[in-house]
Amino acid sequence: MMKRFKRRVEFFRCGMAAAVILCGVVFFAEGLCAESFPQNSATQEETAVLEAAKKYFDAEMAGNHPAVYASFAPSSTYCASHDYKAFLAEASASPVRITEYKIVRVAHIRNNEDQMNLPQVEKLATVEVDVVVFYQDTKEKAQINIGFTFIKERGKWYKG
Repeated sequence: MMKRFKRRVEFFRCGMAAAVILCGVVFFAEGLCAESFPQNSATQEETAVLEAAKKYFDAEMAGNHPAVYASFAPSSTYCASHDYKAFLAEASASPVRITEYKIVRVAHIRNNEDQMNLPQVEKLATVEVDVVVFYQDTKEKAQINIGFTFIKERGKWYKG
């Protein structure tokens, strides 16, 4: 009986030693892989979307109309129907101003699956943002949580 107990203890110790060694090998290999390969492309893509969103919202808050218009996707339906002069007239007439924003998250990034209708678009992303808008005509503020579309064209992200 005691021999069987000692064998079980010895078997348990060997099993534990093997598990510890295996974990060490896995963590070591994982560390090598992380250093050998570039950052995950989804993470790089998300960072690029966040930078484009921040650039757009900062320009909106500053009232920097040239920068806002430059943030729009060149192939967007808005740019197709509004040149800078038309955009400026529309933006100047609007009583709505963004006074604060907080990017909550990039909800998702997806490949363009409608190449027929959107031939210049590589990818689309939805960015969830908490926005505080000020209505100059009524002097009221409202906080809104909304998803904004961003579009990737020729390797660059734009407001959709």
